[in-house]
Amino acid sequence: MKYIITESQYELLKEYNIPLHIRRRANKETLKHFISLGEMNFPTLCDDFSDGYEYSDGVIEYAVTELIEDMEDEDYYNDVIEYLSSICRDLFEDYLVGVYNDTCREES
Repeated sequence: MKYIITESQYELLKEYNIPLHIRRRANKETLKHFISLGEMNFPTLCDDFSDGYEYSDGVIEYAVTELIEDMEDEDYYNDVIEYLSSICRDLFEDYLVGVYNDTCREES
């Protein structure tokens, strides 16, 4: 038997594949800490990235990888990366693009 589900129902089902301890850990304060570490990892952002979105992606990728570095061997690793990256984009992408634009505009 096949079922037809909506996209939002599918996203909800995907989220249940993420272990509970990760979903609990993925709060704004914890993610902000790792985003800050990512920002510090790229001090020459104007030289390293061509635009704010590339910078945002780089910082978010670094932050998520640092957050779950001890889970690389788990079967759900890629799902967790996608889940946390999505949350970080929703919470921090506009902020990071703004940081890039403000910083690199001043250096021009």
